[in-house]
Amino acid sequence: MTIVLVGASGSGKSTIEDYFVSNLGYAKIVSYTTRQPRAGEINGKDYWFVSNQEFGELISKGELAEYEEYSQGRFYGTSKSEYTSGNKIVVLTPNGFRQLKRNLKLSQDILTVYVDASLGNRMVRYIKRCGVDKFTYDDKNEICSRVERDFGMFLGIKDEVDFVVDSNESVLNAVNSIIGEVRKREIIKEDLSWS
Repeated sequence: MTIVLVGASGSGKSTIEDYFVSNLGYAKIVSYTTRQPRAGEINGKDYWFVSNQEFGELISKGELAEYEEYSQGRFYGTSKSEYTSGNKIVVLTPNGFRQLKRNLKLSQDILTVYVDASLGNRMVRYIKRCGVDKFTYDDKNEICSRVERDFGMFLGIKDEVDFVVDSNESVLNAVNSIIGEVRKREIIKEDLSWS
């Protein structure tokens, strides 16, 4: 089963993704990007780093399940072939998720999850990620920008996904809720295969 996580900045979606990869044997779907690698990033592990021309070729060949342009003309997207088999997990934006729905027939083998968290909890997590004693005005401006962007981007998304988890109290509780939903769907799939 492939799990598609959608959530605002600081909701815990990347922590959930890491947990499924590290502890439950899921493979992370690696996105293509046209941005330059950051220090320590590994091609094929963190992202597939490609040129703008190579990314354009992926689009023209119809090989991407979803893609979009971010600031400074940088593109990100995932390959259709990644969604075909195995236990995988990916974090997408609402726009990426909506493209995925249009471009692939979402089935019982793909679980779409919105990771919900209050604005207060998301801001606290972002500040902790930066380091409380290292938090700067630039970080404050970044968090304000993310909050503003996320507000419009996530309107109505809860009604579009298969499952909503609340990560306010604990990201681990959210993980356990997703595991429960995956197991429920696997039982339903087994029951249907006996019909």
